[in-house]
Amino acid sequence: MKRIAALTILILGFAPIRTTHAQAVGKLFQVTVKSSFGTTFTDCFRFDTPNSGDLTIDRLFQTITYRHGQLDSVQARFKAVSRSGQPLSIMFYGEEIEALELLTGEAVNEFGDTFVLAGLETSSCNAIAGEPTTGDPSSTPYVR
Repeated sequence: MKRIAALTILILGFAPIRTTHAQAVGKLFQVTVKSSFGTTFTDCFRFDTPNSGDLTIDRLFQTITYRHGQLDSVQARFKAVSRSGQPLSIMFYGEEIEALELLTGEAVNEFGDTFVLAGLETSSCNAIAGEPTTGDPSSTPYVR
């Protein structure tokens, strides 16, 4: 009986140890992005900007649609896709780890180029400042 009680305490003692996840809703992240073609750049991911369900990625120069994982039920994970008629077709997938205020993810564009990203939640972000860009979608670093 003492063994069962000790084992129960031991098992219950480990139960609270887990990664805390959150939802990216309404948050802003400054991320470092690395591409399969060797570039590294900084970008800003703005969830629910300008509207709920929108993901604005500053250096993509497009607002795309995002939803949470598992049929919109897992708030910590997101997937996002460009909209029909936009200049670049691209898809993102990722998650936020709340305990670290960290966003991680991956992407693939219409040309098969892939990307990995990670960055922290922030109160302000300006990835375009000081960058050689015209604000035109053709100058996005998400294309070779």
